[in-house]
Amino acid sequence: SAHDLNLTGCPVFGVHYSHPAAWVTLRPHKHAQVTDKCGDVTMKRKSKVYPVVQPTTEIDWTVSAPNREGARRAVVRKWLEESQYTKYRYNVERCADGSRVYLLRPTWLNKGFDFMVNVEGFRSRTRKPHPVSKEMPSHDDVIHDLREKTSANPRHSSMWFDAVCAVYDCQDPRVVLASYGRIRQLRPTGLPADQLLYIIKWLFIEQDLTYWLYTGRDKLMNAIETDVFGIS
Repeated sequence: SAHDLNLTGCPVFGVHYSHPAAWVTLRPHKHAQVTDKCGDVTMKRKSKVYPVVQPTTEIDWTVSAPNREGARRAVVRKWLEESQYTKYRYNVERCADGSRVYLLRPTWLNKGFDFMVNVEGFRSRTRKPHPVSKEMPSHDDVIHDLREKTSANPRHSSMWFDAVCAVYDCQDPRVVLASYGRIRQLRPTGLPADQLLYIIKWLFIEQDLTYWLYTGRDKLMNAIETDVFGIS
């Protein structure tokens, strides 16, 4: 019907809503205007027609901030530059092995500000491949990898803890690795050290942005402290 209702109960002319989710990919009806019996135009469509396939934009960019507030502000400002109805890939870090850490937007949850952290060539060892991206590490992947590293080098567990704490305090992972250079010399297990710290950095930022009024990065940090280092 040309008189379908939206969620507020107001009539919407010439638009069909099969489900609220259809708002995301709304396509206007073939009629762009409504005329009366005399042929005079009484209403014209205001909503825009969006492409069926969203264009993708790839951007090289990163964040270096002295504190959580600065990182959060930098990310929000970047998101405000985005164009409507466009997909984005942000290449934010390059690891020593050449792989890149990148962010994908939009996501399927918290669509306004959330993002997906990905690493080129990454495959999860804790879960099945994610249907949206096979290269997306989870919190469990971080915890699993840190456990492997501390189990293989138990005498240096405190060094890993200090390195993660430094990233939690917004130090750049490159600076952290320079301060804890012996980490690179430990028996290699799991992810490269720089790759792991970059992943942790961006998962911390993602948590701060999405759950700023709640736990923020403390949720992941608490899990690391408890499940990896046994701090109760």
